[in-house]
Amino acid sequence: MAALGVMRRFVLLLCLSSLASAGHFKYATLSWRHLGMNSVEFTLESAWTTSYGPYAAQGTNGVVTVNDIIRIQGLNNPVLEFGDGESSLIRARVTSVDSNLGVWMGVAVIAHQYPSPRNATTGAPWAVSFSGCCRTDGLAGGG
Repeated sequence: MAALGVMRRFVLLLCLSSLASAGHFKYATLSWRHLGMNSVEFTLESAWTTSYGPYAAQGTNGVVTVNDIIRIQGLNNPVLEFGDGESSLIRARVTSVDSNLGVWMGVAVIAHQYPSPRNATTGAPWAVSFSGCCRTDGLAGGG
């Protein structure tokens, strides 16, 4: 196991619903950093379609723009589940917009304090997941 405090990056194997009509999710990458004691900072980088109405409505003058803060939404709101019974809605800062592809990319940084270094029931490390809705039908790489 890598030393605590070292950033680890991995592509999420997403268990998102396959709803073709709500397919505004494109990809996500999750990394984490140990902050000390039982605290962890998660960084979720993700991409979404600009045409999804709730995203445009949160954008500057009705358009998703770099530096806008967008709450990720869908039929089942996507959340970061920390594995200890707690979860967080996701608010991402838009880092880029590709108007030709109709996609925006954003970063959400979420800190979490765990009750213990490991799951007290199983002794295993905490298992984090990103779940919700909005996966484009046929998107590779997930459940």
